[in-house]
Amino acid sequence: MNRGVYLFSSRLGGENNCLGYLAPMNESTSNQLNPEQYEAVHYRGGPLLVLAGAGSGKTRVITERIGALVERDVPEDAITAVTFTNKAAREMRERLEKRLGEDKVKQLRICTFHALGLMIIREHAKLVGRRARMSIFAVPEQKSAMRSVLADLKLPTDGDQVDRVLRKVSMLKSGMSEAQDNAITVVADKYDALLQKMNAVDFDDCIVLPLQILNESSEARALWQSRCRHFLVDEYQDSSRMQYDFVRLLAPDNANLTVVGDDDQSIYGWRGAEIKNLFQLERDYPTLKLVKLEENYRSTGSILQGSNSLIAHNSERLGKTLRSNLGLGKKIRVWQAETADEEAERVTAEIRAQRAGNKLGWDDFCVLYRASFRARAFEMAMREAGVPYHVSGGMSFFDRAEIQDLLAYLKLVGNFSDDLALMRAISRPRRGIGSKALEVLGQFAHEKQCSLLEAALEDDFTHSKAHVLRAFAKMLVDIEHVFLHGEADDAFDMLLDESGLEEAIRTEAEDEDEAERRMGNIMSLRRWWLRHSESGGDLSSFLQHVYLAADEQDDEPDGQVRLMTVHAAKGLEFSHVFVVGMEAGTFPHKNALEENRLEEERRLMYVAMTRARHRLTLSFAKSQKKFGQVEKMGPSPFLKEIDADVLNWVDKDSGSEEDKAESKAEVDAHMAAMREMLGLD
Repeated sequence: MNRGVYLFSSRLGGENNCLGYLAPMNESTSNQLNPEQYEAVHYRGGPLLVLAGAGSGKTRVITERIGALVERDVPEDAITAVTFTNKAAREMRERLEKRLGEDKVKQLRICTFHALGLMIIREHAKLVGRRARMSIFAVPEQKSAMRSVLADLKLPTDGDQVDRVLRKVSMLKSGMSEAQDNAITVVADKYDALLQKMNAVDFDDCIVLPLQILNESSEARALWQSRCRHFLVDEYQDSSRMQYDFVRLLAPDNANLTVVGDDDQSIYGWRGAEIKNLFQLERDYPTLKLVKLEENYRSTGSILQGSNSLIAHNSERLGKTLRSNLGLGKKIRVWQAETADEEAERVTAEIRAQRAGNKLGWDDFCVLYRASFRARAFEMAMREAGVPYHVSGGMSFFDRAEIQDLLAYLKLVGNFSDDLALMRAISRPRRGIGSKALEVLGQFAHEKQCSLLEAALEDDFTHSKAHVLRAFAKMLVDIEHVFLHGEADDAFDMLLDESGLEEAIRTEAEDEDEAERRMGNIMSLRRWWLRHSESGGDLSSFLQHVYLAADEQDDEPDGQVRLMTVHAAKGLEFSHVFVVGMEAGTFPHKNALEENRLEEERRLMYVAMTRARHRLTLSFAKSQKKFGQVEKMGPSPFLKEIDADVLNWVDKDSGSEEDKAESKAEVDAHMAAMREMLGLD
């Protein structure tokens, strides 16, 4: 899941009566802003929409606006910055620390939308049937909980069924579908009841439950409106309907709401984002001021001219035209290959030649594709050519077994009601506790109306393994005491030692290297815990950070060519970009066409093109092998929508003499670089 930063505000303090611009407190910084950026940073007239094009410096504008608010003595506690990703939040915090100092930035609320929701839930937990020390269920825990619900209802519990039902329940909870299926409604109600029993929430709850709290409690609403007296929203085009409702509750009417977004980069409709939220702003905030950031600092003029001409075919947009301050640059190349394999080999050879000829790094290059299956051909070609590459979307640090085992213990220490965490923790390492013993314990817990861990501590619980279960539960109570009252490093080390996790890791590893690698992962989490503790955080807030970080893998390797889907590339930029698989039915994707989502596909292509700084190449294969059959493919219709004046169809005889000369020069440079690599010169 890269997206943005939000700052919310209400009319408290009379800020909206001060129309005009904020006088700059940092003149040297303000002098570096272009006129549109300056206007966005210093505007003081209430609701503001900053329509920020790709590469227009929007992160800087948001950061400068926050800095200007603090420097004009707006209380830090009245500013809330909410981002879609932890990476964006970290970047904003780091920039502000350089400008304002660490002490001031500590008091700012800079987090994701879901993290803000968790803050609200924790502070008002009783209003939604929770206790403050709750668990946050990621996908594995959600699947386990759903499997339990389906089993109770005598419904199939295979993996595909669990995934399907979870998707439907998520869509229902997040407002993406109506409650038309009574069976799904029953499952959703039982699933939510189970989470409440285990004092847990899932990802959807982080938006759904705060909305419930803010809607039903005027006291809670007033409190959070005061804390969100200044509220900025970045990447707003990716917001869902419920997130828009969130904004309206925290920043009503003519509040000091600043929204930053780009209607041309709204590409997440499939997961609930609604581009119409941008258009709704003008209706809900009649005094809304619009500022357009159209000067691009990333891409050359040819790339922007091509991107502008493509996106102009969309009707659902507010409208802007990006301009470059880098000159025209080289034209956008279009390649055609006979097959997908040939396409991959050609791109790989070009990357090798360009790197050698221009003294570039491997990580200056990126290959983008609409569908992930296209990566396979490029992996094969790059392996054979000895080109280092990285496919985005590999195993996350948080998916590793040893980390999942450790987190189960930490979750259980933080929340004795987390039965799912207990069931994983008690089996790592094995203690001779099987499913039958846990079933008996579960029945006893049901009778006592308590959690599994609390049931194991009851004196009247009888079973042949009762003493093992009781010892396990008492160990966790002792560890909890140290986490609450002892030193952070002692608590973590006690958990590793008393649980037997470290011994199990070293015993089960195939060799010393594997043991050290797995323990290295454990120590990485330990260092994170210690840093968090040193900054005043407790176990509950640490687990919240882990949960939110696990949802988005920090996937930025150095020294390798990047292979990724266009969706994964949002927010990134590279010197040389290859957009491959530009065939009709592939990009735009045939499913999107069937679902009448052509404009979103065009926005996706626009995002792909604007990732490139200096060189953009579009390529397609004339045939593909599908199910053992060779299928003829036509070029993407998007290629016809791009201004022909900035396209160079390298493989065609037609075209201007300038284009032909450029193509020949590239071929000559390519061959010269290859001869040099082979030692033939």
